[in-house]
Amino acid sequence: MGLKFDLKPRQIAGFLATVALYLALQSIFSEYLLENVLHVGATDESLLISIIDLFSVNAEKTIPTWYATLLLFGAAVLLALITIIKFQQKEPFKFHWLGLAAVFLYLSMDEGAAIHEIFSDPIQETLNPTGFFSFGWYILFAPLVVIFVLVYLRFLLQLPGKFRNLFVLSGAIYVGGAVFIEAISANRWYLDGGLTFAYLAIATVEELMEMWGIILFIYALLLYWATFQYTYEFASSSAAPNGSTWPKRAMVGVLLFIIGLNVALSSWAYSQQVEQVIVDPRTRPFYQTVSDRYDGQGVVILGINEVISVDNPAATPITSSLLTLFDDVMVVTLPSAGSSVAFAGYSLPFNEAALAEIMVQSGEEEFVILDMDEVRGIAGR
Repeated sequence: MGLKFDLKPRQIAGFLATVALYLALQSIFSEYLLENVLHVGATDESLLISIIDLFSVNAEKTIPTWYATLLLFGAAVLLALITIIKFQQKEPFKFHWLGLAAVFLYLSMDEGAAIHEIFSDPIQETLNPTGFFSFGWYILFAPLVVIFVLVYLRFLLQLPGKFRNLFVLSGAIYVGGAVFIEAISANRWYLDGGLTFAYLAIATVEELMEMWGIILFIYALLLYWATFQYTYEFASSSAAPNGSTWPKRAMVGVLLFIIGLNVALSSWAYSQQVEQVIVDPRTRPFYQTVSDRYDGQGVVILGINEVISVDNPAATPITSSLLTLFDDVMVVTLPSAGSSVAFAGYSLPFNEAALAEIMVQSGEEEFVILDMDEVRGIAGR
């Protein structure tokens, strides 16, 4: 008896899309635990927190990133196989198929290795974009999309209508996530002053759209492969026992595991939250309280071994450097300790009154808070 493998594009795409949806929902749940329950910082590397963060679609070196990389690589492989046939049959537009294979191979490498960040940093430093353009990399990406469409327009027009529509729709979903939803999430990042749950939720929609766009493209390629009878058959010496029931049992087992895992993680997270609530803020340094309260909102905290004041000449170059690097700066001077603490970012999420309240709650008695205008005055700006 033999086992015959039949290519079923709809079932394959449906399975891939379901996995992508699960990963997005799991990511939202995991990030809710991290941001709203545990309030952990980016530097927290405890085992359970690392496990929770492993399901984030918005971080590198995670399961969703690995899955997205596989999707892109799978599309590249399908394109490469079609390209080989096109060259063997000496068909027109064979180089366009080759170009698509190369593009998706690069996209898979970029997804896994974040190559675009190499180009993003210089753009960020040079243009200092804000708002919807806060993430500098797609300032370069958007024109490349336009060039790609112009180069491939004739290729798209010669495709049969069904495949042309699927190619265009999958590209629109992918680019819609990578550019337009990314712009919305970038603006949210800018307004919130850094990482927040609202930003992560929008960014998750973006990542899901990108994965679904790729999956729809894979479906189109599989359908193209099957329509033109580019098929393979695989045979084995014997049929698998209980072949009709084991997939259902496996799915039930996976579902039970997922439910159990999430119940365990959420129970642990809420137990940790109780422990955090009972901590007395007066036993902690004021800057640590600020760090915890505004974690993920883009607040940079810098210790300075000088008293920042108009009377101290050494304060001028320090404040000037801070204003060069950051858009918003507030400084707390501690005269008795002969030092200061600077709070900086694109837009600080607290004002002078809120910071003074934290100082008092932390047991600080002698301090001076310098707002942005006073910092500019000391810097001579």
